[in-house]
Amino acid sequence: MACRCVAEPLATILQELRDVVAFLDAEQFQRPMGELFFGATVGGHVRHCLDHVRALVDGGSGGLIEYDARQRGTAIETDPRAAAAELDRLIAATWSLASTDASTPVHVAVMPTRAGVPVAFVSSIGRELAFVLSHTIHHNASIRGMVVALGLQPPRSFGYAPATLAHQDSCSCAR
Repeated sequence: MACRCVAEPLATILQELRDVVAFLDAEQFQRPMGELFFGATVGGHVRHCLDHVRALVDGGSGGLIEYDARQRGTAIETDPRAAAAELDRLIAATWSLASTDASTPVHVAVMPTRAGVPVAFVSSIGRELAFVLSHTIHHNASIRGMVVALGLQPPRSFGYAPATLAHQDSCSCAR
């Protein structure tokens, strides 16, 4: 089975994130959101998500995915235009994984403790696409809360998991 069934939704979620980033100015993008959000910024969450997508698309071709190898303190964290440009690049790279066989093996290195000693596991590119999709949705939910706290209204479905949206559709629940 090809990865399209997971790559396409990830590309869509990243496009939704890009749409949200596009209507924020630099001050909003880098404003610390207070104790409720642990002092985080929208830009920090965006950078963190993109680090994971970058690790996946770069590591997926090389066979080693390192989610903990992050690029902190870059313009992607403070400049919404830089974040939008990187989102464009990563959306295209995500689409390029769509025809890959989902069972293609990859190695994933994780740092399970603060001691800093990584551990490697065997996974599949399909499984890692599913992880990054879930991870991105989780952070989009936090970004949604931050955007609302800024007094803005994100797109209606932004930050919701597909299962939540399907449930709401099936029961005509109000959002």
